Amino acid sequence: MALVHLLAEVAPSRALDLRAAHFDHALRPGSAREAETVRRWCEDLGVPCAVGRARDPGRDQAAYRAARYAFLRAERRRLGADRVALAHQRDDHLETLFHRLLRGTGVRGLRGIPPRRGPFVRPLLAFGRWELVGELERRGVTWLRDPSNLDPRYTRARIRLHLIPWLASVAGDADADRWMRLTLDAERADRGLDARAADALARIGPVEAADGGGAQIARSRLAAYDRAEQARMLRILARNQGFELSRGGTRSGIEFIRRGVSGGGVDLAGGLRLSREYDRLRLGPPATAPSDRELVIVGPRSGEGAAELGGRTYPVRWEAGEPATRGPDGWRWSVDLPARALVFPLRLRGPRPGDRIRTRAGTRKLKKLWSERRVPRSRRAQVPVLATADGTVVWVVGHAVAEHEAAHRDRERFRIEVGEH
Repeated sequence: MALVHLLAEVAPSRALDLRAAHFDHALRPGSAREAETVRRWCEDLGVPCAVGRARDPGRDQAAYRAARYAFLRAERRRLGADRVALAHQRDDHLETLFHRLLRGTGVRGLRGIPPRRGPFVRPLLAFGRWELVGELERRGVTWLRDPSNLDPRYTRARIRLHLIPWLASVAGDADADRWMRLTLDAERADRGLDARAADALARIGPVEAADGGGAQIARSRLAAYDRAEQARMLRILARNQGFELSRGGTRSGIEFIRRGVSGGGVDLAGGLRLSREYDRLRLGPPATAPSDRELVIVGPRSGEGAAELGGRTYPVRWEAGEPATRGPDGWRWSVDLPARALVFPLRLRGPRPGDRIRTRAGTRKLKKLWSERRVPRSRRAQVPVLATADGTVVWVVGHAVAEHEAAHRDRERFRIEVGEH
């Protein structure tokens, strides 16, 4: 209520288009009535208020927080708002600091609640709870008391009711100012460490764009730094894609950088995945496999068409016998196959489990062929494979052509040319 009244007062002079949003966690029988009270109060001030409600109450506080922020983000998108102002104040700030100290934290955790994170801003962090209560009393504004703030089942409530008053009795009223100075010092130190991590990322080399969105970087260079520096670099890379990593997500990412195998991956946050292919680390949305469209060559007659494999388009043309010209430069790969050894129809398709090709060195699985040629797993679905009607692989485009017993005796050839878009 203090935040709404203060912002409504300055809105005309700051040209603010103000809207309110209230999320009902549905934890108590009277919460819906309180939400309606808040909505009416806001509208009496000329501030339209949207109310959201939890669909499945009864989970832990982390889940309540996630649901609340999801609602606020959705409202921001709906309204096209530049900022979301939250009403956290100095007591909330210090309670967060003590909560993190009790469970264990690093420099970043000592910052308490950040005054700004992305679109979220907290203009009341410099004011204590009782200062704001006094301002509401002076203005004659009523407010609601949330009984969950006094529920000793919650750690934060125990900190509020017991730890902070005890600290004040030991160190005096100035104790809060000392803790606030600690959070400010931690914020400066954290910014400095982030700046060092950003410089280290620049020294590693360019962060390349990855297929399907995201970024990729050399694992060997990132692994040369210690865990703390890796954690900061990983968080910077995630923030560049709009994600804030939790401690658990950061820890999972570090372990994967150090021990993850090529072809593996780990989810760091909802919609953000870290994966490895040889010496490349990819950080971005999980890769989705698009639908393939195979190309069927019905018989040994000239023709053309296209296949779509792994999100890429491959134009194809084919002709019996040696063509007079090799065609325009757009045809990247070509092969001359012994016509009598082919069982039509031929299919240009994506690879399938168990695919093998017969080479001079013997029959080999495509999986082994790609491993030897260091073809990343994410690219393998995009490699065209030409197979005969009985499933025999005769050409792995760009990598290998099958050996045929009749290849040297058969003068009649079937030529296939493949391009790439």
